[in-house]
Order: sequence, then C-alpha cells, then structure tokens
Amino acid sequence: MTRRQRKQPESRRRTGCWTCKEKHVQCTEEKPRCSRCVRLNLDCVRGLKLLWKEDALQRGIRFGREGVKSESDRKNIERNFQAVPIAQYAGRWLFLNTTYWDFGSSQDRPLEAAESLTQLYGAGRRTCPFVPSLRAPPGHPLTSFSQTERYLLDYFIEGIGPNCSLSPFYNPYLSLITPLALSHAPLRNTLLAIAANQFYRLGNVKFEKEAYIYKQRALAGLQKEINERKPSFGAVATVLMLCFHDISDGCTPSWKTHLRGGMQLLNLLPLKTAEGHMLKQFFVMYFVAHDIMGRTAMEDSSEAETLENAWLADDDLEEIDMLMGCSRGLMSLISKISNLATEKSKMSKCRPLSISELSYFNNARNNLELELQSVQQTLPSYAKDRDDLLRVAEVKRLTALLYLRQRLGTPRNSSILSPVSVGLYARYPITFNTNTTRASPSPGPLAMVESSTLAWKEKLVTDIIAIISTLPDTATLLWPLFVIGSVDIDKEEHRRFILERLQNIQNSRNLGNIRRARLAVESAYRARDLDHPRGNDWGREGRGISLA
Repeated sequence: MTRRQRKQPESRRRTGCWTCKEKHVQCTEEKPRCSRCVRLNLDCVRGLKLLWKEDALQRGIRFGREGVKSESDRKNIERNFQAVPIAQYAGRWLFLNTTYWDFGSSQDRPLEAAESLTQLYGAGRRTCPFVPSLRAPPGHPLTSFSQTERYLLDYFIEGIGPNCSLSPFYNPYLSLITPLALSHAPLRNTLLAIAANQFYRLGNVKFEKEAYIYKQRALAGLQKEINERKPSFGAVATVLMLCFHDISDGCTPSWKTHLRGGMQLLNLLPLKTAEGHMLKQFFVMYFVAHDIMGRTAMEDSSEAETLENAWLADDDLEEIDMLMGCSRGLMSLISKISNLATEKSKMSKCRPLSISELSYFNNARNNLELELQSVQQTLPSYAKDRDDLLRVAEVKRLTALLYLRQRLGTPRNSSILSPVSVGLYARYPITFNTNTTRASPSPGPLAMVESSTLAWKEKLVTDIIAIISTLPDTATLLWPLFVIGSVDIDKEEHRRFILERLQNIQNSRNLGNIRRARLAVESAYRARDLDHPRGNDWGREGRGISLA
C-alpha cells in the first residue's frame, strides 16, 4: 500500500480578499467573490488597505517594512535636512510640478507646456499698470505721428525706457535711441513693435497685430538700407533694438543673429562727432555684454560663433556701467572663465587630461580667482551717493566667483585664500574707501581653504542672497539668481528665495529672458529632485538665454 504523500504548504501569497486574510484562511480567489465568501454570505473585498503609523504603534505591530535604525543614522538625517519654519509658508506656497516631460530630455519638452505648468500665480496675465497719454501738447515731437504711434512711443519713453538703466542720469535708450528714432523710420518702427509687444505680454491684446506689423516694417526698412550699402548709426541702433525685441519676446534664436550682425556693422561706422562716439560706446557695451553673459548660460559656448569682445580704447574698465550693474573689467573676467571652462570641457570629453594640461588649467583658474578677489569697481561721478549700485556690483563679483568655482572647481592651492564675511559683512560684504565710490572685496578675516567644495559654494550662495535681500527686484539681478539657482547647492530656504525673486522680477517686467531663466532654474530643481543626469550638466536648461 503506497504511503499517502503529505501536501506541501504553499508559500504565503499577498493576493486574496481581506475577509479571508483577517481569519488567516487561504483565499480561493474566485472573482467577483471567492467560494468562502459565497458560502458564508460575506462581503468579498479586495484592493489596497492603508495602515497608519499611529494605528500600528497602538496595536504593537510593525509599520510596513520599517526596521530598526541606529541613532547615528537618525542624527545624520536630521543634520542634513534643514526645514523652513512653517510660519514662512503662510500665504506663500510655491510648487514645482513634476510631469512626464521631466523624466526625459529637456529638449523634447514643448515650451508652451513648460510655461503653462508653472503658472500658479494667477488665473490670467496681468494687466498693464501704465496708461500713456493719448494727447500730445502743441509743438511736441510726437504730434506728427498717428494716435496709435504716439500712444506706443509714449509708452516706450515713459514705461519701458526708464527701467532699462539703473540711473536716471545715464540712460542711452532715452537720451540717444529715442531722439534718433524720430528721424529714422526703421528704428522708430522697432520701438513701436517693442512697445506693442510689451503691451501684449502684459495682457493688453489690443496691440497684438501692431506688434507684428511694425516689426515687419522695421525689418524691411533695415534690409533696404543695408542693400544700399549705407549703414548708419540708425541702422545699427535698429539692429540693437531688434535684438532687444527678440530677447524680450522669448529669447528666440534670432537675437543672436541680430547681435552678430550689429557687431559687424559697428566696424563700418565713422567717428566724427561726440554724439557718434557716445552711440558707438553704447552699441559696444550692449553687444559685448550680451554676448559675454549669454555664454555663461551654456556649458559649451564654442558652438556659438566667436565674437571679438573688445571694449573701446577709452573705456574705463573699473567704472560700474548703469546698464549692466558691474564694470567692464569684471565682465572681461567672466568671459575668460567661460572660455577656459569651454576649452577644458571639450578636451575632457575627448580624452583624459595630461598632467601638464591639468597644471595649466589649475594655474589659469587660480589666476582668475586672484583677479576676481582684487577687481575694483567704481561709481561714475554722477552716481557717487548710490550705495545700492555698489551692492549690485559686489553681488555680481561674488556671483562670478561662484561661477568660476562651479565651472572650474575650488582651488587646491592652500595659498589662495578667499575673504570670508563675518558679523556685519555677512549682510553687507562691501567696504568703502574715503571717497565712498569704490566697491571692493571685504577685508574681513581670512579663513583657511575649506576641504569641501560644497562648503565654499554654500558660503558664497549665502553671501549673495544676503546682499540681494537688501536690493529691489530689478532685471539686473537676473544673472546672479540664475547662477545660484543652477549650482548644486539646494536648500529649501535658498530655493524659496530664488524662485520668489525671479517671479517678482517677472511680475514687474514680463520679459522673455526673465521667463526663460525662471523656467530653466525650475527645470534644474526638478532634475535634481529626480536625480536626473541632466541636473548635473551646467547650462543644460539655459541655452539661448540672454542674462545681461
């Protein structure tokens, strides 16, 4: 007689209805009701069942897969996480929506979708707060134009132009460009297109059609003048303002085309009058500054056509420019950082760097850091009492130092020391000479070089934010906010400050480059939250953005 084999117990299954599980009975799993529930006339319930941690503690059972952790692990978590006090969230919620597009390539993400997903600050676009005058007094230069043109030109003069400079005593958009536009039709049409487009961006759809019409007229008039081989100051000014238009309209790639064309036309201009020299000085500042700052938004700037970034012979390299908020000398150092970082990045992608090449790059970056620590930035004579401009210039110097360390690393040579702000310097790291017109690095106590690169960056970010918090929301802070939002230092408090400032600047001036910069910073934050590889690539989200 064969011996009856004992049935082997089945491994425990996670399927079945909750009625059988509660009685520790193996469910037969028929659907919609198992045989036991049919026989006993019970409800056969399947699905997820949530267990709250408090209930698990009360019942004395384990909460999910939670195990026993050591006190050291818990202390490390508490030390690494720095929460923002809950009181700071009241009425100031900020959200970064993560969608399907954030898990793929940022180049595949449609811009319209990216913008729509981040508009959490109101139901619609803001209304324009400025209402130009419809009537011009007799003898006014604008009386010869139509009512629509007077309206738009008045808006450019009163609503756009004053925001383009940090000082009312130096504003070439009003003192040079506007008078020239009265006698140069293509330039005037460009100003009209800029004003109409800005109205549209601020919610006034009345001039949407005019924005396209006047821009087309400007392009046609400029093309005609260039074909006749008679480039004038008005033609270069038209190219400059077309670049201005395309940047404010969304940083379309055409702004770089206008920039390159404007630089080429500059060499054909004569220098016969003082006014002509002032115009050329403004043209050079605009084109060179936008080229330099635009290259900082991308990792490999060699793909763009290289321009000769040369200032005029009589330019004061230490004087703070009212359009840029820093000196020409500082911008030249920023350009050197971008060029050196691009050269190193291209070589590193092809092959490992040799010892001599590593030594060359380390020495070059150390020399740049020493220059950044000693660079001087002075106020012009008409703005000697503007301490806020000194703070803006210092913010950009510290940002350039952060940009250097992000792209080329922290110096390994312990002889290279960096000023560390303590006490009052933490809020206002600027000292004043006896003439109170010069911003220079703080002479505070020197600290030994930190062993951690992140410690360096975190200190710089904290100092930059401390100074920005004392300044109003202006577009001149766009580059510092973009850089500190793109580095791999991610604190909740820093993130909140950066996003709020970018949104406030966009609310005051809804320009395309501001929108693009804000979206790039938000995308970089989301990539780091997801540990996506693109979150580690500098400039992956900022290509084509003007940060000047």
